[in-house]
Amino acid sequence: MSSVNGDPPHVFDLLGQALTAGRRGMEAEVADEPHHLRGSHLRLLSMTPAEGLRPTELAARVGMTKQSLGEFVATMQQAGFLHVDPDPADRRARIVRPTAKGLRLQARILEILAETENRWRDEVGARDWAVFHRVLSHLAAGKAPADGSR
Repeated sequence: MSSVNGDPPHVFDLLGQALTAGRRGMEAEVADEPHHLRGSHLRLLSMTPAEGLRPTELAARVGMTKQSLGEFVATMQQAGFLHVDPDPADRRARIVRPTAKGLRLQARILEILAETENRWRDEVGARDWAVFHRVLSHLAAGKAPADGSR
């Protein structure tokens, strides 16, 4: 695997390929479930807390626009994995929550994620995995690694 100009692949390509492999693995693991959801739907469900969130907060958590989230939620609501109710604190607002069916699939998704992380940790070794996880955590938070290495 190399870039267009023959150089080694850049980090974004490698991250994308790793995410694609993880998504495909998750989709394969739940393929026997009667839902026809894509990896992006499964990700949304995995990030929706049982107590629910307002659509704006959920969209920010997942990293999508409120409009895109609305389409995903509608699909998942129709499939019976999410429901949208009025917010008891503000009847004009809505809360998106997993249904009982959604909670069961969510538990399976979280199990698959843990299994995937464990398998990847075993493949690269605990020490390299810890460094990888720490660096990704810092990058996700917009920080440089704590040890000052660059």
